[in-house]
Amino acid sequence: MLSALTAATILMLAPPADDARRGDGPFAQRGYYITFMRMPTYDLADWRRIVDAIANDGGNTLVLWVAGAFRSRKFPITWAYNEEHENVRNDFVRDLVDRAHTRGIRVLLGFTPFGYDGVNQYPLEHPETRAVGKDGRPVGKGGIGCWGYNLCPSRPESQRFLLEYIREMAFDFYPNADGLLIESSDYAICHCPDCGPHFFEKEFAFVKRISDEVWAKKPDATIVVYPHYFSGAEVPGLGVRAARQPFDPRWTLFFTPHSAHLDPALIKRARSSLWWDDSPALRRPQDIKAGALRARSAGVTGYVPSLEAFSFVATVAEEGQEWLKGRRQVPLGFGWLKAGEPPYFELPMRVNRIAYREFSRDPDLAFERYRSILGNEVFGTTATKQAVDDLLEVQATFADGRTWCQPSPLVCPDRVRAMASQGKLTPEKRAEYRAGLERIRQIEARHRNPKSDGEKELHRIAQWVVEQWRDEGKLLAPKAP
Repeated sequence: MLSALTAATILMLAPPADDARRGDGPFAQRGYYITFMRMPTYDLADWRRIVDAIANDGGNTLVLWVAGAFRSRKFPITWAYNEEHENVRNDFVRDLVDRAHTRGIRVLLGFTPFGYDGVNQYPLEHPETRAVGKDGRPVGKGGIGCWGYNLCPSRPESQRFLLEYIREMAFDFYPNADGLLIESSDYAICHCPDCGPHFFEKEFAFVKRISDEVWAKKPDATIVVYPHYFSGAEVPGLGVRAARQPFDPRWTLFFTPHSAHLDPALIKRARSSLWWDDSPALRRPQDIKAGALRARSAGVTGYVPSLEAFSFVATVAEEGQEWLKGRRQVPLGFGWLKAGEPPYFELPMRVNRIAYREFSRDPDLAFERYRSILGNEVFGTTATKQAVDDLLEVQATFADGRTWCQPSPLVCPDRVRAMASQGKLTPEKRAEYRAGLERIRQIEARHRNPKSDGEKELHRIAQWVVEQWRDEGKLLAPKAP
């Protein structure tokens, strides 16, 4: 579904596929991690465009988090919360994988064993599988978008359910996929007497079994796992140590800044390894360059960061924010989009996609050279230093302060209003937002007579930001002493 961009503008903003893919660079695996299950509003046509965009960005890998977003016949509870999801309504992921293959992209199906989306719904019907917290009591609800309970892997019923559910996903629904991402939970484990310090040994029993079954059917399958089963190191944020199980070099390792720290010794033993960060989804081009440099310096074989953009309706106070409850998530803060319009072709995200394409190919690329490439692709022969400065300023406006569930304050008066009610809108923040809004007003004024489609789009977005504050002047006004 097209947004306000014209087809001509989309073509102008999208680089030719053969040009985008020239040169291998330092990474054998390039692409994105996308939480498909939290993006219910996009149909097969939208996802085909997204896959084509990944190819144009030089990608050959797509981690597609599918658990909770397919119509399991054995366990309907896993998708009941997600009935509005286009893939639950009209299953298309098998066709999407086929499309990805025509573009040279391998697709890995993502899920979390014993937790997170889809899986965490099972204890609603089978409370005996519910994990135990540090206090010795059954855990409370948790998650993002899909709120439920993480499971205890020491329970035979938990192991049986998970094996059957993932077999159904991998063998019955999407056997043409290229493997799995088995994403160990970053927020909770089970502390029952049978798990406790042995939690990751219990989880590993499932990981080993499903890996062997997948490899038996497809020997060249890529199975991505966390280092928590092998390193023996402290697991970030969970207060327990990792297991020390035998490592099969066929596994691909997955590392993140917050939940799975880099392990040079393990990286050397694995045939492949991936670095994930949140820079394309939440940050600026400078951060994407830093992520590529970090991945290369760590010696991993792939850089596959987040390109997540939620579009679910929040049923709880996500991130503790009551103002979000009952509202549809605004993908990347792009509030002009309709519910069925993907955000990846909008100008602020194109800034980051071009950055990922260029810096994953060459992490040493000078930032000034990136600016030149960006200006040429967006503005063509009319590109100027000022126009590129303005484009980067607009992109930063949508990135600064954005969280997984909340748009940047400067593009969302409702968030600023919530900050004020919570006593978090300090005089310094008010001044910061006023200054940022004034910069956007100046950008809007500078580009009222655009000389290119790219400049026209830049003006439209700057104007949209200004319009959000038309009746909200008091919100940012200095408070009287």
